[in-house]
Amino acid sequence: MPLRPRALALTAGVLSGALLLTSCAGSATAPGGGANDSDRRTVTFMGFFGTFQDSFTSTVIEPFEDANPDIRIEYVPIQNSAEVLAKLRASKQRPVADVALMDSSVAPTANEEGLFARLDPALVPNLEELVDAARLQEGYGPGLTLDSLSILYNSDRVADAPTSWNDLWDEEFAGRLAMPIADTRGVALLIALSDLLGEDYQQDIDPAIDRLKELAPGVQTWQPSPDVYTSVQSGEVDVAVGWNARGQFYQDSSDGTVVPVLPEEGTVQQVNSINLVNNSANAEAAQKFIDYAISAEAQKAFGDDAYYAPVNENAELDPEVAERTTASETQQERQIAADWSWLTTRYTAWVDRIKREVIGD
Repeated sequence: MPLRPRALALTAGVLSGALLLTSCAGSATAPGGGANDSDRRTVTFMGFFGTFQDSFTSTVIEPFEDANPDIRIEYVPIQNSAEVLAKLRASKQRPVADVALMDSSVAPTANEEGLFARLDPALVPNLEELVDAARLQEGYGPGLTLDSLSILYNSDRVADAPTSWNDLWDEEFAGRLAMPIADTRGVALLIALSDLLGEDYQQDIDPAIDRLKELAPGVQTWQPSPDVYTSVQSGEVDVAVGWNARGQFYQDSSDGTVVPVLPEEGTVQQVNSINLVNNSANAEAAQKFIDYAISAEAQKAFGDDAYYAPVNENAELDPEVAERTTASETQQERQIAADWSWLTTRYTAWVDRIKREVIGD
């Protein structure tokens, strides 16, 4: 299939550090800012940095601001859900954001701690159009993106493409692996490996942990910089694990150097939720933004550009894009069931075991 031309230049590797510094300095500027900013309500949104920010800004935030000139969205880039959780815990009474993205396996912890607020269905009518996987729990934030874990490889350096999770242990790749698994990627990988080993992850993850221990000597880096996709593209590493959507984006922007692979044994679907921060001073405007972000219009625009499967049942991606997302028939057939609600109470313990027993932190 020919690669689709991208409207956005890939600037994540160069700009992500600068964007993070900007957010820490409190001087991030959202599109559309101008002389009338004093007359506008500002909704601060914590979202992932790099290519996610580029795409989400152009396909969701800018159209929303055009349609709602009285609301300005300030984008604060973050690296992962753990960073969001830490920032919101530190600012619980006077939160530093109004809306925040968070992995669906971490969000329930934030809900229980009172960091997020329940949504008003009257202000977020698009909740009625969500697919089952994105349905909100107990009235809290719904899913915004659907993605899946994949293997990534550098097609310029790897002659025989990996097709199985077992290929990560191939001697050919020893010393040329990037495994950023001290987060949700590691949790998803434990589920996939447990399934491959014929084990029930809800009963015992020891076999999967042991399997990863065997891989550890061949890992070049556990924390590729600035991110795993750039490391694969540059040839710093040959093979890695990462998320499909960003892998597809980088496949386009790298002219096919980065290639994401759906392992033949199957993979695990992951959901990021969009949440209303408790004690937000802009709750009504924030919920208006959340409603737009999960609308069919926004989900199609964002999905077509960034390769996330839509959470709105009425959003239809371009056929050639849909085939490369977790919404494709192939990916749906190869989904390994994961109970993320159950994992909420095990997530931290699993990540700690990966850090301690596999990575050696």
